Amino acid sequence: MGSAEARHSPLKPSWDTTKLRVRSHVFRAWTALAVLIGYAYGWLYRPEVLTWWKRTTTSLIEDGCNLVPYPWGDRIESTLGDFGLWVQITLAIIAFRIAMWLVISVPRTLVGRRRNHRLPAAQTARPPNE
Repeated sequence: MGSAEARHSPLKPSWDTTKLRVRSHVFRAWTALAVLIGYAYGWLYRPEVLTWWKRTTTSLIEDGCNLVPYPWGDRIESTLGDFGLWVQITLAIIAFRIAMWLVISVPRTLVGRRRNHRLPAAQTARPPNE
């Protein structure tokens, strides 16, 4: 195996992969923490928001389980109902992560498009004939 092959081996961990994994875990941790802090805030100061979220998630689960044939829909609904609070927190985390992903991705995309439109003249010029 040559040195070029060793550098690009899929089994050898790279620093870029490690950075991506760390960024992913940091994103997961802060979004989960933000939702839990929001839940505690709602519990203390805005209980009507928590009541709305509980009713919304419960009705979504019921409507989704009504689409599944009997007896499986009832079984799924009762199982999810037993884990009610955890399902509600998990759905809140997922919804918040999707919203934050959109908020982060849109500016990145716009900035990337602007950079692509403003390429330096050296990059757009043709290379000299040899």
